[in-house]
Amino acid sequence: MSNTSLLREPGFVRLWAMGAIAGTSRWLEMLVIGVFAFDETGSPFVVALMLFARLLPMVLFGVFGGVISDRFDRRRTLMVVMSIMSVLSLVLGLLGINGMLTVWHVGLGAFIAGMAWVSDFPIRRTLLSEIAGPGRVAKAMSLDIMSTSGTRMLGPIMGGAIYATVGMGGALLTTAIGYGLCLVMLFGLQQKDDVHAATGVSALRNVIEGLQELRRDRVLVGVFAVTIVFNLWGFPFTSMIPVIGKDVLALGPDGVGILASTEGLGAFIGAMALALFAPGSWARYLYVGGVALYFLLLIGFGLSKEVMSSAVLLTMTGFAGAGFGAMQSTLVLLNSDDKIRARMMGVLSMCIGSGLLGFLHLGWLAAEIGPGKACVVIGIEGMIVLVLTVYFWPELLQKQIN
Repeated sequence: MSNTSLLREPGFVRLWAMGAIAGTSRWLEMLVIGVFAFDETGSPFVVALMLFARLLPMVLFGVFGGVISDRFDRRRTLMVVMSIMSVLSLVLGLLGINGMLTVWHVGLGAFIAGMAWVSDFPIRRTLLSEIAGPGRVAKAMSLDIMSTSGTRMLGPIMGGAIYATVGMGGALLTTAIGYGLCLVMLFGLQQKDDVHAATGVSALRNVIEGLQELRRDRVLVGVFAVTIVFNLWGFPFTSMIPVIGKDVLALGPDGVGILASTEGLGAFIGAMALALFAPGSWARYLYVGGVALYFLLLIGFGLSKEVMSSAVLLTMTGFAGAGFGAMQSTLVLLNSDDKIRARMMGVLSMCIGSGLLGFLHLGWLAAEIGPGKACVVIGIEGMIVLVLTVYFWPELLQKQIN
């Protein structure tokens, strides 16, 4: 069945659109947090700490996100998540408007937001995969990555413009409205929700059983290993975009927003190409190849001193990252059976959260040698570790069987 058939299903479209609105709010928020933290402190390390705070809950509790998805009504859980995010953004926005917002407020808010997002990732994508069915999982994930990639373009542009116009308070109030709209959309979602986990089995037991299942599947272990590599050495570089934009390229908040949006533009183009042309059997090749190209482009971005070349490299980085982003969830969903699928998505969330160590590493490097050179170093480190990962898990370079 085609992508068009998915877009004719009301439940898929509602969840897909909700993810786009939430993604726009999230990327807007992340951009203004980075700019605000750098404006207030002038420290690249503090900027990295903000995203560290956002990812810390993923490491501490990410594996439980899949258990929550199994044990509780998924629609209602998503409603709780969006309610928390909306109220949190509202409170921080009001503090900003009244001139009371500080960096520690933003850091605490980032941690609370991270707690809320622990369950969002495994729940929403599991629901999307259930609506799509096994034969359309790759297409569903590509469509989702296409929309969320668009938000990575729109969110920073909006964030930079709003921050430059009305400041941090206005930007955060905008995200509060976005999350509130997501909550309204969830009220109308009609989707059968099966709770797989037995109520008499503890959440910890479910986690242990999921990890035991994982040990028996080399492909899944390899997929998670690449996810850790990307999030330790790849994704953290996004925290340096505001720093490089302001400190190296001498851009204002609106210029930084436009620069950051180019990465989303590339991701959008890449995800659209995947949704239209890439067969599911290519999933592993696109996954590993996307990460390898990402690291090479990251090195180039770190060396760039010109706005135009930096924008082009960021666009290409987003394009490469689309292969990783779309195929990451696809490979987990395709290589997990129904009983453990949600739990494996929770493990994936935990692996994504491992990136918090990457933010600390990059923040320390940027403080010691500068943000550009720090990006070059982590790009080289990441490429070396990726080669070693593929050496130990050669299954990653085999055709995926749908």
